[in-house]
Amino acid sequence: MKNLPQKFVVSKAPKEYLEQGFTQCGAYSVKGVLSAYGKDVKQHPRDYWPHLFGKYTSLGRGTSTWPKVLQSYGVPAEKGDVKNLSDEQRINLLKKIISEDRPVMLRIGNGYSKSGEYSQFRATFIGHWITLWGYNDKEQAFYVYDSCIPLKRHDKTIQIGNTKRTYQEILRDWGKGFPFRWRYSYITINNKK
Repeated sequence: MKNLPQKFVVSKAPKEYLEQGFTQCGAYSVKGVLSAYGKDVKQHPRDYWPHLFGKYTSLGRGTSTWPKVLQSYGVPAEKGDVKNLSDEQRINLLKKIISEDRPVMLRIGNGYSKSGEYSQFRATFIGHWITLWGYNDKEQAFYVYDSCIPLKRHDKTIQIGNTKRTYQEILRDWGKGFPFRWRYSYITINNKK
């Protein structure tokens, strides 16, 4: 793999970092991506669901739903997984994608409560979508938009996103969450059509 920059921030950013309720993290992540690309046309994130069942239950067809939604609004996207890569390869892949000026949506296990406390048990069973918008090797951290974080807890010291997560925290959470078959799943945005 070629040498990657020590730090990179995607040149496009979400217009705002909204806070979700109990569910709808995927829809919030999609709205963030669409707003960064100037394609956000819905008032509420849940309105991006392609069917009423998902709009009101937040249940859908797994990792296939969101790339199709993004594509339908003119933002080319594709899903992938890194189940067969080492942790170092996983981090390098995320950094490579970001250094190509593309955000990445990750399906993780969410162990964080609204207060910021972390539970391994919770992370094992609570699936969640976040987006990565930058990284910094010196800090060993990604810049993240996590719609679960309350507005009052947003990190205003970072250039993009609403929180930082260390590389190790991303690896820990990426390997968790229910359903288990979606672990290590991601969605990339393609800059080329």
